[in-house]
Amino acid sequence: MFAGIIPATLHSQQTDLFNQLQKAGGEGQVRITADSLLVENYYKLLTQNSKVSGVPGYRIRIFSESGIGAKEEQQRIRARFLSLFPDVDAYYRYDEPYFKVYVGDCRTKSEALKLYDRVEKDFANPILVEDYIHIK
Repeated sequence: MFAGIIPATLHSQQTDLFNQLQKAGGEGQVRITADSLLVENYYKLLTQNSKVSGVPGYRIRIFSESGIGAKEEQQRIRARFLSLFPDVDAYYRYDEPYFKVYVGDCRTKSEALKLYDRVEKDFANPILVEDYIHIK
């Protein structure tokens, strides 16, 4: 049961559960006996999650190009998107050598598909991608 609560807790806050539980004061005391591999993997996951901002979700990629003029086109595409969809956030990203634009912060695939249907009318070949999203 203990291992089941680790991933949910890690996404909501970056804390060291082992130390917190062992230092818990009050009337009762908590003693944790865990396999060393479990503890090692827990700390690896904690370190890995500290490098990630956001939670797992979906976005739509509406632009991905490289070469001369790609950065300017990226900025133009994002500005056009924001003028058409002021209620949806748009993000720049550079993954060498590609300049990309991602839109939306969708928690579920269903929500992302609804956004996809709206976006594909104005932007050619959008792609649904899994990404870490911002929660509002």
